[in-house]
Amino acid sequence: MKQYDYITLSKALGIILVVVGHFTSTVYMPTYYVEMKELIFSFHMPLFMMLSGFLFQLSLNKKSGDISLIPFLKKKFLRLMIPYFFISALIALLNFILGHYISVKRVVDGRYLLEILYTNVGGSAVFLWFMYTLFVVFLISAFCMRIKGGITILGILSIVLYFVPLPEFFYLSYVHSFLIYFWGGMILFLLTDRDKIHLSFRYTFVAMCLLGIAYSGREWFTAEYAKRLLNLLCGLSGSYLVICVAYAFRQGGNKWLLSLGKYSASIYLLHMAGVYAVRIVYERIGAFTPLTYGVALLMAVLAGLIIPVLLTKYVIHKNKSLTFLMGGK
Repeated sequence: MKQYDYITLSKALGIILVVVGHFTSTVYMPTYYVEMKELIFSFHMPLFMMLSGFLFQLSLNKKSGDISLIPFLKKKFLRLMIPYFFISALIALLNFILGHYISVKRVVDGRYLLEILYTNVGGSAVFLWFMYTLFVVFLISAFCMRIKGGITILGILSIVLYFVPLPEFFYLSYVHSFLIYFWGGMILFLLTDRDKIHLSFRYTFVAMCLLGIAYSGREWFTAEYAKRLLNLLCGLSGSYLVICVAYAFRQGGNKWLLSLGKYSASIYLLHMAGVYAVRIVYERIGAFTPLTYGVALLMAVLAGLIIPVLLTKYVIHKNKSLTFLMGGK
């Protein structure tokens, strides 16, 4: 195992949680799934933002803190924004073609296509917010790291922005909530690299307790600032929990999990194809019980994980144009 393979394992666990949380039927969802989904949503995307910050700081350490701004942003644009626009356009095309046969939340028109450039169009493409947000976060972080004391400046900025609502343009409404997790990932790398904090299975208990307290506490407080603090604690403790679990099992020969982690970006972009297909079949069958929903959920997770991996491995990677459009080299 490589030194930081536990980060790849963390990506795998995180992407499984993403797929589980996206099987949302418009007709029927049992109580157990609604509650499980709410818990997952309290930390699964903060986890990916923390992992991105962790790897960003790792790359800075390898380059002795130097960062070439233009080449870095070009690389991130190709990695994040090209697939964002490609998948957005693909979803728009499918919605336009299938809109007469299935119900869609957004009609594809000129305004829809324009909004893709600067805001979340919602509907089937709602999950793409992370790609755009992460690019803006990288942009802000790269600028900060060009300044002396950049990580401190980024930390202060992320804490301030977390409590300051921002407009939806250019996904700033997401940036204000998630920049702090990216910075947290950078700090986590520095602390683990300097042996100031240790990742182990026993620490999962502490993280689990913090997550439980913070998650439950959101129902006790009505003040907006208190809720935001508890949401932050949920995101940080839940992310740390997943990373600790991944670290504990890093030497378990989890080749299939490592494979999922390596394909996590492709799974994120393509998983809704499998999940949506299972949802349509489930709703057409009409057998709405907690048990049948559980079976359908399992099928949706398998489809949401396996189909993107197969498409990426045997179709996308065989074609240079598709590889480019999906953010690959």
